[in-house]
Amino acid sequence: MEIYVDGASRGNRGPSAYAYIYVKKGEGVVHQNYGFLGTQTNNMAEYKAIINALREAEKFSRWNIELFSDSELVINQINGDYRIRAKHLSDLCNEVYGSCEKFENVKFFHVSRNHPNIMKCDSLCNKCLNEMGFN
Repeated sequence: MEIYVDGASRGNRGPSAYAYIYVKKGEGVVHQNYGFLGTQTNNMAEYKAIINALREAEKFSRWNIELFSDSELVINQINGDYRIRAKHLSDLCNEVYGSCEKFENVKFFHVSRNHPNIMKCDSLCNKCLNEMGFN
């Protein structure tokens, strides 16, 4: 299963949201969701999008997950290519690792923000923030 995620913050500590989409090969989009996170940084919102997506993913697959995000920083931190200096981001990264334990295999990939499924996630984040009154 492929998972596409996005986190968005209006201001860098500001109202934030997450969104994710599950895509199964041969079936297309099988689920999507979004939610409000309160006041977060953009990087925190990106991590929390991944965490929330993995939490619910076990209802749809326990096997191989490929997760895609447009956050180069977060993906490279999770993959161990970038060092994490901020403790709060390190804690979130460890939470991601813990969430991966319920799956046979999870791989993380960076993709362009112009990817159609990332654009859909971004749209869902904006929809959430607008619904919460943060136009």
